[in-house]
Amino acid sequence: MRICLVSKELSPFFGGGIGTYVALMSRAFADAGHEVHVLTAPHPGLERAPVLLPGVRVHTVAELEPGYAGAFPFPPLRHAMAAYTALQSLHAQHPFDLIEFPEYEGEGYFALRARRTLGQFATAVLAVRLHTPTHEVQHFNRVTTLDMDAAQQEFMEDCSIRDADLLLSPTQSLLDLVRARLGLGDEGVVVPHPFPTSSFAPPTARPRAEPPRVLYFGRLEYRKGVQHLIEAMQLLFARGLQAEVQLVGGDTRTGPFGRSMREWLERRIAPEWKHRFHFEAPRPRDELAAIISEATVCCFPSLWENFPNVCLEAMSAGCLVVGGDAGGMAEVIQDGRSGLLFRAGDSKHLAEVLERALTTPSLQQAVRDAAPARIADYCQPASIVRQVEAAVAAHPPRLPTLRPPPKAHGSTPRVTFLVPYFNMGRYLPETLRSIRAQTFTDYEILVVDDGSTDPHSRALLETLDAPDLRIISKQNGGLSSARNAGLKEARGHYVLPLDADDLLQPTFLEKAIALMEGSRDFAFVTSLVSYFIDDPARVVGGWAPWGVERDALWVFNVASTCTALMERRHVEEVGGYDEWLTAYEDWDVFCSLAERGLSGTVIPEPLFQYRLRPDSMTRTTVVTDRYAVMAYLYQKHPSLALHPERSLRILQGEAHKQQQLAARSIAPTKPLLHQVADRVNEALKQQLEPFHPALRRTAQWLLKSGPEDSRPLRYQLMEKVKRLKPPGR
Repeated sequence: MRICLVSKELSPFFGGGIGTYVALMSRAFADAGHEVHVLTAPHPGLERAPVLLPGVRVHTVAELEPGYAGAFPFPPLRHAMAAYTALQSLHAQHPFDLIEFPEYEGEGYFALRARRTLGQFATAVLAVRLHTPTHEVQHFNRVTTLDMDAAQQEFMEDCSIRDADLLLSPTQSLLDLVRARLGLGDEGVVVPHPFPTSSFAPPTARPRAEPPRVLYFGRLEYRKGVQHLIEAMQLLFARGLQAEVQLVGGDTRTGPFGRSMREWLERRIAPEWKHRFHFEAPRPRDELAAIISEATVCCFPSLWENFPNVCLEAMSAGCLVVGGDAGGMAEVIQDGRSGLLFRAGDSKHLAEVLERALTTPSLQQAVRDAAPARIADYCQPASIVRQVEAAVAAHPPRLPTLRPPPKAHGSTPRVTFLVPYFNMGRYLPETLRSIRAQTFTDYEILVVDDGSTDPHSRALLETLDAPDLRIISKQNGGLSSARNAGLKEARGHYVLPLDADDLLQPTFLEKAIALMEGSRDFAFVTSLVSYFIDDPARVVGGWAPWGVERDALWVFNVASTCTALMERRHVEEVGGYDEWLTAYEDWDVFCSLAERGLSGTVIPEPLFQYRLRPDSMTRTTVVTDRYAVMAYLYQKHPSLALHPERSLRILQGEAHKQQQLAARSIAPTKPLLHQVADRVNEALKQQLEPFHPALRRTAQWLLKSGPEDSRPLRYQLMEKVKRLKPPGR
């Protein structure tokens, strides 16, 4: 097979578990005789890839064009588009049989959406491998804060999982979680990650540390359960057990409500036992084998875990591993043979299992051979490749049905363009030219003059006599009123609203209608958006609509601009456009469609061109009426959100971001000396962490500051240095 693994992470250049998997899987495919490509982000040191990854061709994504990049302000979204863009070119040069994406951060979001809407990558099986979706990570970390960026990342990941031809999971536990949450039925195949034991061979045998040492390595993260290790070991210390605990890993903000996890853990250690716990900074992977070889036991007390590399590494090194039984470790560790399991989240049971592990030399000795043998058998690269090959053979590409509409009969058009018009004489001719440049031509154009007052705009209408166009004149009633007037006169099976100053790429209608005709799953089809001012070729930004995500749609219009191809009957059934609304009338329609269980999709190409004008409704009326209009929509659509508490969390997260922005805008700038002190202090914490408390005590002694001075010590110290006189003055 010709295979492409798409991953921003690639070990040893960047990333953690995903990067390690991609490096090992690409080598396994290459060793099995497959042609292997990896598409990754540009990382320092990639010139060494041919040596470190023999037989693997490594490609990098390119930056998006500066103007268009503005359509993707969220970094994972921008990377997903860059990966899709690069993958189109790569697939044209090397038609792939298998393209695999990680679900994390939705790297395959746009490529998979292109398959579902445009039929792209038709020869390839598009696979998504689960590592642990953001939703599950946040759940097990007890993180409840949410904003639009986080919600979009979850949406991108979930869409990627649903759109995949083949869903791969290293563990049954993770697959079961994702199936249940997304309603996937029996979708998915369990294939473990490859892990050649030679990739983590232990160094020359060293004597085990005395007193016995329990080693944890990995991030200090709530879901990793380190708090239970600390509680369990203190129970054992109180019983007289002599041992020490070594915790190697970086801090995270997964303590209570976003606080430091390390600080929270340290506060849970009784003063009499503090000297037995040793917190250390993360170690490079090539140093881990040495500290594992000195440990008596490696403990990974996760509340839930997928397929942790730390467990595979420790077992490959022959160390006795104690792991939680919730998740993938229970599928790897054979309890009592190649390691020990305890009831996840139960500190007392963990203490019992650790006591057995630390005081049973025969078990430690037996595991030295059994654990590496288990990993060698369970994660054998050649076996993993055969399992993937079998899964690919059983899951051929799922191509969308893209059906051209039936040929027109009589005078009834297939599509009606609804073009509201009020004093837009300057722009309407260009808009009409973009409509008439469409490659699909079975349409009519309804221009609804909403009581224009500008002489030029009124005169222009007199010149628009054409067989494909009708003009409806009415008294001024606003945008919703104009669209409704056009809706009443529309004859098309579909309607496509288009404002009189906006433009379409020539293939918008052809691609949208083929998708609508081929699938009855969608109530509307739209596309990505590019922004322009005067020249549509000079893109100054854009927007990537989501389609329908009902929780987020209650907070913001994530569905589409007004320009979406819709079945006329659906718009009529929801009552058309609400004429009480002074703005967001399109958002209201999408909310109504979603409430009825209808969905929509987005073609991942910028086929709609939105003109930015300083006097547009978006920049005038919406600014002043925004909160009143949004309150009206919240009240009108009480059943829209599938998870109302999630919508409220998104709303609160966005309010908090606005509060932070406002605070930064009014906060006084720190003096330059204080800024320097902050930078130096942060560098000392990171580089000289063990010595930082001693430096702090020295500063206190030098300053001898009174209790009334509450300023940070670094600021006081800098002020004192500033007041010192140079020698000789």
